Amino acid sequence: MPTEDTISLSEMVRWSDARRSNPIEDELIGTYNYLTISTEEYGGVTDAFIERFIISILIYQNRLGYTEIFLHNPPTRVYDQIQIYKNHFELLIQCTSYPRTTKKALKEIKDNFNKKILGQDQAKIEILTALYDLSNNYDSKPKIIMLYGPPGVGKTETAHFINQAINQDNRLLRKQFSMYHNDSFYSYIFGDRTNSFAKDLIDRESNVILLDEFDKCNNIFYSAFYQLFDEGIYEDKYYQVNLQNAVILCTSNYLSESDIRKNLGDAIFSRFDAFIKFQAFSNEVKEQLIDNIFNEEISKYPEEDIQIISQFNIPNLLSQHLSAINNVRDIRRYITQMIATPLIDNI
Repeated sequence: MPTEDTISLSEMVRWSDARRSNPIEDELIGTYNYLTISTEEYGGVTDAFIERFIISILIYQNRLGYTEIFLHNPPTRVYDQIQIYKNHFELLIQCTSYPRTTKKALKEIKDNFNKKILGQDQAKIEILTALYDLSNNYDSKPKIIMLYGPPGVGKTETAHFINQAINQDNRLLRKQFSMYHNDSFYSYIFGDRTNSFAKDLIDRESNVILLDEFDKCNNIFYSAFYQLFDEGIYEDKYYQVNLQNAVILCTSNYLSESDIRKNLGDAIFSRFDAFIKFQAFSNEVKEQLIDNIFNEEISKYPEEDIQIISQFNIPNLLSQHLSAINNVRDIRRYITQMIATPLIDNI
């Protein structure tokens, strides 16, 4: 969007409100080449303004003089008005494009998955199998995949790795569904102009989406995802979002598909393309993780602290208690505590 000789929707509305109580404001406003409207600004005007959007901005154009209008992610009701009046002005629509899942990305996952995610060899094979269709142009339906298993064994980290392989530096869109347990979630899912799931989807950087702990939200909200999972279209009261070719990863801590079906219900269960189980760590994997995480954590300390820490064989000490360790979070917590203890004693 242009930044010079512009007036934003918010500025225009403030000027309009001010001139009602102080006519001199009408003389203070300048003329502009451009009117710019960002995604967030639609939430700052009334529904009535949205309903007569085209008429309103044409009326203000006579006074403010702008000849070009830039709309960023207009709500569906605004977009529909544009389609009705499109023969009365020159219209250019630019849509964000997202990288497809390519065979190069799949090879990246195949070659490097085990370096990033330990102990989940079978999950890697099933992920590649599930994603392969997207590397062919004949299928644009999003791939809906459930990653399930014990907490802390690599499900969320897998989503980040898949996103990196497909989208490189673009940030993964992650929504933590366990955080939503109140009435505001209804507005967030089914439509709110100021804060909504649809707006987050529109503003996403990546076509890989993580719905973390998908099983934690109330079952009444799952109906909002039927069309998204079936057709790649998410629609609420204000926006319609196209998610073709997307990879939508959901996670759950349930330990079996039957538990997922029982708790989520057949209607949403049947819409998943794949259910991929993540296994609990073997002792061999736990020992490898202990070494990796210890080396990662100790690298954060200055040399004088490392010399103190090195007097204790922390990985070996922790490996004697593998039965008490269940996941990566446990390992990292125990290691940080065991590193801190001798350093505190030396203060």
